[in-house]
Amino acid sequence: MRRLLTFGLLVALALPAASAARTYGATDGTLSVQDARGTITISARGGVIGSFARGSVTISDPIDGDGTGPIVTGDDFPPIEKNDTTTTWRGTKVRFRIIGGYFRIVLRGRGINLSLVGKGNVTVDGAGTGDDGSYSVNGGDYLALPDFLFAFPLSSTSP
Repeated sequence: MRRLLTFGLLVALALPAASAARTYGATDGTLSVQDARGTITISARGGVIGSFARGSVTISDPIDGDGTGPIVTGDDFPPIEKNDTTTTWRGTKVRFRIIGGYFRIVLRGRGINLSLVGKGNVTVDGAGTGDDGSYSVNGGDYLALPDFLFAFPLSSTSP
């Protein structure tokens, strides 16, 4: 009886983890950003986890129920709801995540760190301070964030 109870408990704990671990396609790419200063825009399907030291994040989640929806903590000011699917959070030491489904994120600020797995389009634009942080695509070498608008598609074949 004790073994059956233990097995049942393990199955109950494994089910939520198994459902959350969605299988992403072989064409998904990765993006990592470290200590960036400027603006980063992401339109993708996948998952992102990030933070910033000071600034704002605007997240659009147009399809209700296709993922977790935005989860944001540490914002200093009340969120600004632009419409039913788009909200802006501002402050210092803000953390955010959105896992699963399609989303659009616009980050403006400094001390930006994020990890993205998915497929879509990315735009980076450093503030032009000479040390605007760095980014890496698909596990490649970290490159300096350019101080001009640079856009690229994110997938497993991105350079």
